[in-house]
Amino acid sequence: MALEFEKLEAQIVELGEVLAKRGSSAAEELRQVAQLLSQLDDLDAIWEQIRIARQNDAGFRGAAPFDEPINQPIPLPELPPRATLFAADGSQIYPEAHAPVTYWLTNIGVFIYHHGTDALPEAISQPRLFFRDDEVRLPDGQLLPNSVINARRTVYEMQFLAKIVTQRQESAPPLVAMCDGPLLHMPFGKEIPDAKQLEADYHEAFDFFMDAGAALLGYVDRPTSRFVLYTLHLMTLAPEEITASNLATLRLDGMTDADLYKPLLPYGARSGLLVQQSPLNKDYKDRFGAAHEIVFFYLNTAAPGQAPYLARVEIPQWVARDKALVNAVHALVYDQCQITDRYPYALARADEIAVVQLADKHALDERIAIELLRRGQLVEPSQKFSVKWTARQGRRQHKGV
Repeated sequence: MALEFEKLEAQIVELGEVLAKRGSSAAEELRQVAQLLSQLDDLDAIWEQIRIARQNDAGFRGAAPFDEPINQPIPLPELPPRATLFAADGSQIYPEAHAPVTYWLTNIGVFIYHHGTDALPEAISQPRLFFRDDEVRLPDGQLLPNSVINARRTVYEMQFLAKIVTQRQESAPPLVAMCDGPLLHMPFGKEIPDAKQLEADYHEAFDFFMDAGAALLGYVDRPTSRFVLYTLHLMTLAPEEITASNLATLRLDGMTDADLYKPLLPYGARSGLLVQQSPLNKDYKDRFGAAHEIVFFYLNTAAPGQAPYLARVEIPQWVARDKALVNAVHALVYDQCQITDRYPYALARADEIAVVQLADKHALDERIAIELLRRGQLVEPSQKFSVKWTARQGRRQHKGV
């Protein structure tokens, strides 16, 4: 049954009215916070407020300056004449309880781009099929939840990318390894049975990049983060006012750091380097070394004449300490974004390599069924699975009796 749009017309009109009013008030709020940002030239003063917040256990989750001003644009540096970019992405097939065979799959794609040379790009993939009982079920017999598969796929991406970079570390420098999404991942929850091992494997891969002299980065398209806004809010508080309840009063509904930096960053420019103040980033630093702490900057990926379009680029501290590497990351990421309209070309190609289409899943299921039949094994899906699969193939006319 098609959506009855006429029943939504009045609600759509109301939506427009509400958003128009919100936009008017947001413009004034943005002007005020932008003025506050322009006045924050004293990095020591910012750190002092953060120190007080930590001392008061106020739960501050903003951003701290790394070693650059946070209210000035960093212009686009010169592009390296040569470089090698490695981009990774991953996809998965989740297990289905009513399918004839219970399995799950990950497919990791790596795209290698040789900047400044005539060498052709390279595409590499690593599909992995998991089907044994201890691979598809938790110890209590429940089917593996999607969150577990997502966590494992994230680690497999990082491991495979590190393996490829290590094998190609003699390629033209600088080496830049790119992941789609943040490097600072949410901690693996209690539902992840092998969380400790996954964390260790994830950070071990970091060390391989560092040993190879490669600049690792995580690319976040259209970020909704508010780290700098929380810092600006902190700076409006007197020392005795820095408490958890006061820090939680930040409103600015709908406003993000990207809104704050769009007027400040011309095309190709980035913000100063910033460090997210969070328990997870502290854990990275305390458990795995200062080099693993995540630093980030905002980058305007728009071309001349386009409206500002910001991304957040995350790098480990070992990259942030090397200004030549930071400049290479800055210039190369922006250059990549000009090939495919404000998103890195290499990451777009890595996604093409990694994505598992519905047709691929059907072909895999057929191959599995053929292999089972060859071995005398006949398996059938549940009736629920059969009916839902048929319904999703498109409406059919019912032939009456």
